[in-house]
Amino acid sequence: MWSMITHFLTFTGGMSAGVVLMCLLQAGKQEDEWPENRKREGNE
Repeated sequence: MWSMITHFLTFTGGMSAGVVLMCLLQAGKQEDEWPENRKREGNE
């Protein structure tokens, strides 16, 4: 029983870490693209 609880908590922690990492990468990508989009809007 303890093994099942440990595996579930490990799986849940891994999923949470994955979601947080994905959000951070998306935010970083958006910040990198922001100056380019701003320049494009200025040229139009």
